[in-house]
Amino acid sequence: MKYEEAVEFIESAATFGSKMGLENIGFLLNLLGNPQDDVDFVHVAGTNGKGSVCSFIAHVLVESGYRTGLFTSPYLEKFTERIQVDFYNIPDEKLIEYVVLLKEKTKEMTDAGKNHPTFFELNTAIAFLYFRDMKCDVAVLETGLGGRLDSTNIIKSPMVSVITSIGLDHTKILGETIPEIAFEKAGIIKPKKPVVAYGGIPKEALSVIKDRAKELSSEYIEANPDEIDEIRDTPTGAGFNYAGVEGYEINLLGRHQIYNAITAIEALNALNEQGLSIKRSNIFKGLALTKWPGRIEILNKNPLVICDAAHNPQGAEVLRKTLEERYSISDIVFVMGVMKDKDFDSMASFILPGAKGVVAVRPNWHRALDAEILLETTKRYCKNSQTGDTIEEGLGKALDMAGKEGIICTFGSLYYIADVKRFVRERLIGIQ
Repeated sequence: MKYEEAVEFIESAATFGSKMGLENIGFLLNLLGNPQDDVDFVHVAGTNGKGSVCSFIAHVLVESGYRTGLFTSPYLEKFTERIQVDFYNIPDEKLIEYVVLLKEKTKEMTDAGKNHPTFFELNTAIAFLYFRDMKCDVAVLETGLGGRLDSTNIIKSPMVSVITSIGLDHTKILGETIPEIAFEKAGIIKPKKPVVAYGGIPKEALSVIKDRAKELSSEYIEANPDEIDEIRDTPTGAGFNYAGVEGYEINLLGRHQIYNAITAIEALNALNEQGLSIKRSNIFKGLALTKWPGRIEILNKNPLVICDAAHNPQGAEVLRKTLEERYSISDIVFVMGVMKDKDFDSMASFILPGAKGVVAVRPNWHRALDAEILLETTKRYCKNSQTGDTIEEGLGKALDMAGKEGIICTFGSLYYIADVKRFVRERLIGIQ
């Protein structure tokens, strides 16, 4: 089997849809010998920010000398980005090895009358196998959707659970109110194991999380944004003090990344209480070294090209605020591509008013919204709206609209960031 064939097998499972629940993944993992039971985890859920929090935590764990697994989604340019140990992608040959095994076990499942594993269930199983075989000390695990019924929640007892932000997203699956969505996220809390929650989320969400922690006799820890002070902008991020500790620095843009960082800090403190040895110097260095591609990432300086993963109204609002801190919106041409199940009207209403222009594109993914349909929405918030038949054409139009001194910002979905990066490498001078 070749690498491309292995990825094709995994991605072909997308035709089976996304089925919430733990019965199917539990059956599959049992056939595989339950590899997840041999690994210690940090489990992270949230509407936005969970990937950044995972990256912060993993960088500090690596700096502390722990062999660290990292499971996130989706990938930007290569499938193996989803599963890493000490920030090295799973090797192609290991992926192939696990896919050969999974094809065999999948047949056993379907022969037994079970559903074929979904795309995300296959990903999760591969991650567990790899983390076990690599003898990871800790693996940082990002939920795919929700928490309570997410495949990753098959793990028995993480060292600490973390809940980043709570917003209205995937409402048809997770619920139409903040408390309903918070209930799903709080489903990752396990008995007598600490949970860290970002304290800036709505009070009704925090109340749900606190109540669930109390029911399970789990320590509730809050990352309190009111304890942040002395915020200092830097060219690539920010410095800040938190909870009486001075001198933290991060190299990710946006105030929201400071909130993600303090959530990670509280999770790391909780890990110390669970028996790990993480020095404050490790935390300082790990936070400063953290990079998270596709999150307000500068790809080119002249013209300035920024890409971001904002894919829901909450993310779009944060992106707008971050851009306004450093640039004039009237100088920015946005490139927008979204999935059809997203609230793209609200996203556009947050971010597009006052922009120099916008180009609607269609990401290369089966759930993507057609660019012509998106154009009908973008025109309501920015008269200078166009569309491209391809992402490359759309980006070319954005370049023409922005000019050499302008700014281009792409957003709406992670699923076309790879195309944006490829375009920048091939059409512009390169990342400076």
